[in-house]
Amino acid sequence: MGFEELLEQVGGFGPFQLRNVALLALPRVLLPLHFLLPIFLAAVPAHRCALPGAPANFSHQDVWLEAHLPREPDGTLSSCLRFAYPQALPNTTLGEERQSRGELEDEPATVPCSQGWEYDHSEFSSTIATESQVGIYIIHLEVECRWRQSPWEAAGRGLPWEEAEAAGLGRDKVSYSPSWRESLGGLLSGMEWDLVCEQKGLNRAASTFFFAGVLVGAVAFGYLSDRWVPESARWLLTQGHVKEAHRYLLHCARLNGRPVCEDSFSQEAVSKVAAGERVVRRPSYLDLFRTPRLRHISLCCVVVWFGVNFSYYGLSLDVSGLGLNVYQTQLLFGAVELPSKLLVYLSVRYAGRRLTQAGTLLGTALAFGTRLLVSSDMKSWSTVLAVMGKAFSEAAFTTAYLFTSELYPTVLRQTGMGLTALVGRLGGSLAPLAALLDGVWLSLPKLTYGGIALLAAGTALLLPETRQAQLPETIQDVERKSAPTSLQEEEMPMKQVQN
Repeated sequence: MGFEELLEQVGGFGPFQLRNVALLALPRVLLPLHFLLPIFLAAVPAHRCALPGAPANFSHQDVWLEAHLPREPDGTLSSCLRFAYPQALPNTTLGEERQSRGELEDEPATVPCSQGWEYDHSEFSSTIATESQVGIYIIHLEVECRWRQSPWEAAGRGLPWEEAEAAGLGRDKVSYSPSWRESLGGLLSGMEWDLVCEQKGLNRAASTFFFAGVLVGAVAFGYLSDRWVPESARWLLTQGHVKEAHRYLLHCARLNGRPVCEDSFSQEAVSKVAAGERVVRRPSYLDLFRTPRLRHISLCCVVVWFGVNFSYYGLSLDVSGLGLNVYQTQLLFGAVELPSKLLVYLSVRYAGRRLTQAGTLLGTALAFGTRLLVSSDMKSWSTVLAVMGKAFSEAAFTTAYLFTSELYPTVLRQTGMGLTALVGRLGGSLAPLAALLDGVWLSLPKLTYGGIALLAAGTALLLPETRQAQLPETIQDVERKSAPTSLQEEEMPMKQVQN
C-alpha cells in the first residue's frame, strides 16, 4: 500500500484540508499590503527647490517662481534645479542686479537644490520623502535629478555632499557609501525613527516597542501555527517520524468523517508505507536541468515567471499619468482582480493552461503598447488601458502558479516552484528600477514592460499543455512523453534520505 491509498482512506479533500487552506490563506491576505505599501508610504509628491526669502505679501507667486526656477522641456517648472540668481521679471526690478552680477562672474545659470525641496501636499499629507530629507531619500532625489539631466553621467558623478553640508545636514547624516550599507544599516538600527517624531526619547521608545512587537508576534504566531497547522504527513514519513505521521492521519480521518480500518491503518502498516517513501531521492536544483525535457520546461518557466512578475509590478507601481489619484487607481486595480481570477477559472478549463498563460501575457503586453499610442491628454483612456493591463497581469500571475505546478513531477514540484518563484521575485525587484529609464526616453519604461511580457507570452507557447493530463510523479514520467524509447529506461541516481 502506498501513500496515495492512505490518503484515499482518510479523505483526499474534506473539512481537514479546507481548514488548513483557510489558515494558510490568512497570512496571504497581509502580504499584498506589504508589497504595494511603498506606493503610499514612499511616494515622492510633486516638488521644487526650497527657495528661502519668498516675500509673504507677493501676490503673483507664479511669476516669482518663474524668476527662480527653470522650465523642463515639457514646460513644467524644474524639480531638480533653480537659477543661481533670479531672472529679471517683466515690469519689475526683481532679480536684475543679482542676475547681472552672476553674468559678470561667469557663474552657471542653474544650480542643484542646495536647501532641500518643498512638496505638494494636496495628494499626500506626508510620506517618507516629505518627512525626511536625509539618508537614502536625498540620494533618491539627487539620483533622479541627475539621471533626468544626463542619464549617462549619473552613474559616474558624485552626489553634492557639499550642498548637503550647506543645508545644515552634515556628512554624518548623509549616506555617502556607494554600497548603501550605511543607509540600510541606519534604517535597520532605528536611526530613521526621526520620521516618527522629533523627540529622541520617544524615538527610542517607539523603536523598542516596534521590535518588541515583532518578537511577541513571531513567538505567538509561531506557537499558533505549530498547534493549528499540521506538518505534512508525507514529509514526516520520508523523515522516519512514523508515530507523528500516524497521529496526523488519524486526526485527518476523524475531521473528514472517514472510518478507518485498524488493521490496514495501524502504525505497522504506516511504517511499511514509510519504508517505501524513504527510498525516494532528495531533489536538488540541479535535477531541474539534468534531462532534456525537464531542462526545457525549467528554462521556459524561468522566463515566464520573470515576465509575469516584471510586468505585474511594473504596472502596479506605475500610477502616474492616469486620470485618477493614487487611491482611486489602487481601488480600481484591486477591484479588477476578482473578475480576472474568474476569467482564469473558466479559461484554464476550456482553453487550456498554455493558451491562457500566453493569452494573458499577450493582453498585458498589448495594454502597455496601446498606452504608448494614447496621447497624454486622454487620461480616461490611459486609465481604462491600465486597469485592463492590471486584469491581464493578475490573470497571468494566477495561471503561472497552476501551470507551473502541473509541469513538474511530484519529486521536483516544490523545488521547481521555488526556483521559478526566486526568479520571479528578481523580476519584481527590477520592475521599479526600469521606471528610471524614462530619463533616456519617456516611453522606454512601458516599452520595456510590454516587451518582456511579449517575450514571456511567446515562451509560454513552448511549454506542453497539462489540461486533462495526469500529473507526472517522477522525472521519467516527464521525459517519457517526449522520448519513449531513449529515456524510458534512464534511471536517475537516488539519494538516501537520512533519518
